[in-house]
Amino acid sequence: MKIILSLILTFTLTCSSSISQSYIGSFDLVASQNYTNGNIQRDTISYYFGNEKTAILIHGRGESQNMRMVFSTSDTIITSLFEINGKKGGFILPMNDDYWPGISHALRPYDKGPRKELNYTGKEKHIEGFTCREVLAENEDFNVVLWVAEDIPLSMTQVFSYQSVGKGKTIKEMEMLDKFGLKGLSLELILKSKQGGADVTIQLMNFTETFDENIFSTDGYELIEVE
Repeated sequence: MKIILSLILTFTLTCSSSISQSYIGSFDLVASQNYTNGNIQRDTISYYFGNEKTAILIHGRGESQNMRMVFSTSDTIITSLFEINGKKGGFILPMNDDYWPGISHALRPYDKGPRKELNYTGKEKHIEGFTCREVLAENEDFNVVLWVAEDIPLSMTQVFSYQSVGKGKTIKEMEMLDKFGLKGLSLELILKSKQGGADVTIQLMNFTETFDENIFSTDGYELIEVE
């Protein structure tokens, strides 16, 4: 399950939606892929949800550079920002469902979406100060354990949607989460492979209610508008 974004810079502007976020705050998503040979690969993305904008910071591995993306539904643009050898640059990308396949999931109200009776085990534990209930699920690829915080107005499907920028980008992970029928946010998600592939653990951590609004700033960046 890859979480690094592949950007295809051929965009057209068709989207004109604008909403306010139901969740305001920030957290880190850490995804670990545990391979059968003992190797572990970790990726981290930081999320920042404001009133009108959302930003993600994709942390590069090793010497790779971080990349920041700012989503503005009111302006119907996605701004991709990077810094290489001290030079700050970026692209202004039109926002639409052809080139952001997960947009409908991102903008869907929290209380909407497929729901079904969940397989609660009755177990609870505290994660990041939130009470989480254990839910079991499965599909053809994974046996899944989810620790769900039901009092955070944000869905895991929405969280994953911000990783789906790029024409033809897969939304397989979002569709899988939708089929689980969850409403709450999974602070810990464990996927055990049925096919002999890598097991995946996803953790949400470092929650804050406030953050530096400069995360949305593009000041000092030389931006190219992509049409």
